[in-house]
Amino acid sequence: MKQILTLIVYDLRIQLRERGSVALLLVAALLAGFGLFEGARFDRHAREAVAAAQAQEAQARNAANVLAQRYFADPGAAEFKDLQWFRTPVDVRGYAFREHVGFAEKPLAAGGALAVGQADLQPAYVRVRAESMQSARTAVEIEHPARLAAGRFDLAFFVVYLWPLILLALCTSVLTQDRESLRLRALQLQGVSQGRMLAAQAMARTLGATALLLVLCSAAALLAGAVAVTSAGLHALAAWAGVVLLYSAFWGAAAMAICAACGNRMTAAFAGFGAWLVLAIMLPAATTATIHLAAPVPQREHYVQAMRDAGDRVPAGLPRLERAVALEKQMSGVERQFQQAGSQRQALFDQVLIISPVTLAYESMAVIAGHDGARHQRFMSEVQQHQLQLRAYFQNAIQLAVQGDAKRHCATTCLGGYGFRDFDGVPRFSASAALHASPQLPSQLAALGVWIAVLLALSAASLRWAGRRTTR
Repeated sequence: MKQILTLIVYDLRIQLRERGSVALLLVAALLAGFGLFEGARFDRHAREAVAAAQAQEAQARNAANVLAQRYFADPGAAEFKDLQWFRTPVDVRGYAFREHVGFAEKPLAAGGALAVGQADLQPAYVRVRAESMQSARTAVEIEHPARLAAGRFDLAFFVVYLWPLILLALCTSVLTQDRESLRLRALQLQGVSQGRMLAAQAMARTLGATALLLVLCSAAALLAGAVAVTSAGLHALAAWAGVVLLYSAFWGAAAMAICAACGNRMTAAFAGFGAWLVLAIMLPAATTATIHLAAPVPQREHYVQAMRDAGDRVPAGLPRLERAVALEKQMSGVERQFQQAGSQRQALFDQVLIISPVTLAYESMAVIAGHDGARHQRFMSEVQQHQLQLRAYFQNAIQLAVQGDAKRHCATTCLGGYGFRDFDGVPRFSASAALHASPQLPSQLAALGVWIAVLLALSAASLRWAGRRTTR
């Protein structure tokens, strides 16, 4: 054990003296800092947008209350001479169909700055109308499709795609450099096996660099306010650090397998890049393509055409809310088809997630940040329930207004008919406790431990085979 510790200390000192290793770590720190800055900026903009939506809703409600007080005090005032019922909140019909401003906001997780995930495609808030859910379903980030396809450079992108290259560059000289310089035999004469040397040096470099990365990123996130110094923020940061540590150990094990199989640094460098290309690019792409083929989703044009056909079948004389209900009944089959296809694809994705370590790590970081697809689907489900409640409220209010107007017809809008001033009684969206709770890591993350064990077994097998070949 003492020999192993001495070897680790000596190796780390050598690495610190290497200008290339130090420069590589400095570049990694800069890239990680820039990724954290971008993630924090995106998270800050999302929080500002949610706050602006809440302020807009409150301002519209207060303005409606003020207008209603003036109007019902003197409906015949000159300022209300040109008032149109469908463009004023003091008429229940105009308020329900046009003037009502209501938003549903998705609670933002404490670790939102650590990964953008799918948040650039799935907005943090949607406007909810009583008539239908179309405005909420089609709410997306208004941005150029090319940028959305490429994704954002954030801390998760750096960790998942660039950090493995840095770890491979740091570790590909383990054993291979000693083989080239013919020092390996001298080291073995000191009683240390190749397997122990490989594991000690590779994991020491991997875990040492990872610890440095975690300390710098955690300190920067807390000091800059990207992650709040609260129990939820510290929990998110600890979960993120655990994922990064496990993911780094996976690539350290991959470097061990490469160094065990390659005879020199040049071969190990090419093999390392090839392994990164297969694991980080080709395997996730193949997994995604397989999921798309196995669980296809109908094209959007089919949905648009079905919507047009359903609109033609709905009678034109129905009131607006009843027409919306009838249209939803006509579209129920198509909606169910799209929902089932999406659910099937998501279930298949969850099952094959363990096949791709890179996808698994990225998805885990997105979950920690609260920007995963499953959480957004839960949010949209709650939005739909709120929309049904909002519609039922206005349906009842309009029916009562019709009855009141029939009993006491008014030349102008009045409280006995369509007049409306109960703005504070209109249902508002409130997210469930499940959405407010701190996100939990996916259970599939344990598969990274299996991948590490497999790579360590491959390293041991490669060393054993190389030893037999040398003996012969």
